[in-house]
Amino acid sequence: MLKIEFNDKKILLPDSWDDITLGDYERWFMHTPADKQEYVKLVADICKMEEDELLKAPAQLFDVITNAIGFIFEPDFEPASKVEIGGREYFIAMSDRLTLGEWIDIEEILGSDSTTKVSEILAVVCRQAGESYNTETAARRKDMFRNLPCTKALPLIAFFLFKKKESEAILNHYSEVVAQANQFLKDTKTFVVNGGGIKRLPIWQRIRYIYLTKSLEKQLSKFSASCSIE
Repeated sequence: MLKIEFNDKKILLPDSWDDITLGDYERWFMHTPADKQEYVKLVADICKMEEDELLKAPAQLFDVITNAIGFIFEPDFEPASKVEIGGREYFIAMSDRLTLGEWIDIEEILGSDSTTKVSEILAVVCRQAGESYNTETAARRKDMFRNLPCTKALPLIAFFLFKKKESEAILNHYSEVVAQANQFLKDTKTFVVNGGGIKRLPIWQRIRYIYLTKSLEKQLSKFSASCSIE
């Protein structure tokens, strides 16, 4: 922490992520200042100061403060799927292994007006190896995750963001493959209608060709609303 004396007051400023807990981070990470006034309010909140106190401070002090906390606006953490707390390791449960109870609790958290959703969700999805999910246990662990320094908590959040980005890339690639397959089917059917390619084939090969074309169309209809079976 960086200590600054101002008007006979000692101000402690966070100058690294180790000085900020996840609970602190949750108070302001979703807030994007719309103007200078809101930016001052955000800086005061980060430093746990009163806004009026900061407004009455010399402009030079504000510059010192914003330089000290500048790291906050450029978070850069490697994704991590586990965290060590009190000598114990807690692992993020993969989405395909979550129980119905976990999904219900997560949806309730997301739909609530809670200001501590991140720590509450981490308490649901992070468990020790071999541990089964328990709602009461998750409720007790909310404060544990809320009190984590951001150096431990933000890599977990980065893991979720990485997975989201990875899923979006897969979905985009999948959509491109389906679109190309649809175009291939369309071009092939046009080719057949114009008589190209199959007229000289034996009857059994023509039948098989038609069957395979219909089969491809049927499979594509399951994945693309743009393809229909005629």
